Amino acid sequence: MVSETSLCAVVIVLLCLVIIFLLKRNNFDSYLRKFIEYNSNITVVTDTTDILMVNSAGLHYFGFPTVEALKKKTKFLSKLFTEVTNDDIKHVQSINWVTKVPKRQHITVQMQSGTFKQTFSMQVSKINDKRYMVTFHNISKVIAEKKAITQVAEKDELTQIYNRAKFNTVLNDAIRTTQVYDKTFSVILFDIDHFKRVNDTYGHDVGDKVLIQVSALVKNMLHGYDTFARWGGEEFVILAESTNENEAHMLANRIREAIEHFPFEIVKQITCSFGVSQYTKEKNAETLLKAADDALYRAKESGRNTVCISSDKTSL
Repeated sequence: MVSETSLCAVVIVLLCLVIIFLLKRNNFDSYLRKFIEYNSNITVVTDTTDILMVNSAGLHYFGFPTVEALKKKTKFLSKLFTEVTNDDIKHVQSINWVTKVPKRQHITVQMQSGTFKQTFSMQVSKINDKRYMVTFHNISKVIAEKKAITQVAEKDELTQIYNRAKFNTVLNDAIRTTQVYDKTFSVILFDIDHFKRVNDTYGHDVGDKVLIQVSALVKNMLHGYDTFARWGGEEFVILAESTNENEAHMLANRIREAIEHFPFEIVKQITCSFGVSQYTKEKNAETLLKAADDALYRAKESGRNTVCISSDKTSL
């Protein structure tokens, strides 16, 4: 039989081992807390499910004084952000998603701060089998700058609608989509009648105001999914989604009437001529635009302030 002395010795050894383990773990936790505090980015330590630690930057952003206060709202990290998916690839799906994120994978997420949402690049680092460190790097400024640069590259400087280059990109995308899904769309090409006379009579400043006002008027008459661009000079182009030639004619005629009756400053009245062409599979971007341009030419030849359809030789 094991003596009472031997049993006590075993218990003491086990207690010592437990104490050493706890001290090591507490020291590790202490070092880990200090480490994440050095990080100026939002940093969270989690196991496969629950939030364990959050640095001061994170608590300040989320608006909580302590981790415990934060955990009263939610103990799950995934509840604090929304993943921004690309190509329908979603990394944050299961409850233990941190274990499945590839090493060095940067995931774009958005997090709420008061009434504003900010964008972050999130990265997961494995500490050990039971702990993971998740870091959020704020990229909102970078995203905003990139968006601003893109908008400058795509927009016409004067009218602030799309430019010709952007329209060509949208047009080619629409053709590819239409070929795959058997949809339809139409192009409306129009320009301002006797615009040179406006510039010669009233000056280019007045001419610029006319271009700006026409752009704003037409833009407000279109659906959000239509594309409106300045084609060049006093010429404009519309890509009307899911619209056949007859429907595009009706849209063009509504725009024509709105421009004709709009009280422009100084010049008082402006009219426009329109050419309409529907996309069909035997056309490409060049032939589609050529058809609309030919229809516009016929509208000019027939007296201006009118709409012509490319498939019909009749002025409408």
